[in-house]
Amino acid sequence: MKKTTLAERIHQRMQELNLKSKDLVQATRASKGSVSQWINGGNEPSARYVTPLARILKVSEKWLLEGGKIENVIISNTSKIPLISLQQAVKWRDIIMDNDLDNIKLWVETSGQAPRFSFAIQVEGDSMVNTSGSGPSLPAGSVLLIDPEYKVASGLIVAAHLPETNLVIVKKLIIDGPNLYLASLNQNYKPIQIDNLDIIIGVAIRTQMDLI
Repeated sequence: MKKTTLAERIHQRMQELNLKSKDLVQATRASKGSVSQWINGGNEPSARYVTPLARILKVSEKWLLEGGKIENVIISNTSKIPLISLQQAVKWRDIIMDNDLDNIKLWVETSGQAPRFSFAIQVEGDSMVNTSGSGPSLPAGSVLLIDPEYKVASGLIVAAHLPETNLVIVKKLIIDGPNLYLASLNQNYKPIQIDNLDIIIGVAIRTQMDLI
C-alpha cells in the first residue's frame, strides 16, 4: 500500500465527508492559514489540534498521523477544551479572535462534541453549593463547560463579569420582569442585581468533577 502524507489523508477525508476548510477551522479553532497549511502540506498540525481534527474527519488520531487501513479506526466520542482561569474568561473573545491559544496550559476532556469557542472554568468558593436539597450543586473545583454563544435565559447557570469589581463569578441567572439577578445556589448568599445581560460571558452547559 502506497504511503500517504498527512495532508493527503486530510484531503481524502474532506472529500469523502464533503467537508470544507471552514469546517476544520470551526472544529479545531485553528486559523484559516493554519488549516490551509495542513491541507496543502506546508505544516502539520501541532498536538493540541490533532484530537479535534481527527474527530471532524471521523478517524482515529493514529490513522491521521500514521495512515494505514481506515476501516479499522476507532472514533473517540470526547472533546478536548481549554481550561482557563476566571480572569482569562473575561478576555476569551479576544483570545479566540487572535487565535492565541498557545498560552493555554491546561486542557480537559469532556464527553460528546463541544460547541465551537467553548471553554472550561473551575468553580471557586461555596456559593454554588446547593443548600435547598433539589437541583444541581457545584462545589469548589467543579469544572464547567461554558458556551459563549448559547442563548441566555432565566434559570441557566452563567459566568458573568462584574465590571465594578472586575470579578468573574458563576451564578444562576434570574430574570423577573425588568429585574435581572445573579443568584447563588447556596441560600446563605444574597442575589446580585445587575443592569443588563452584557456582562454575561457564557452559559454553563455541562459539568464534571473529581470525586476523589
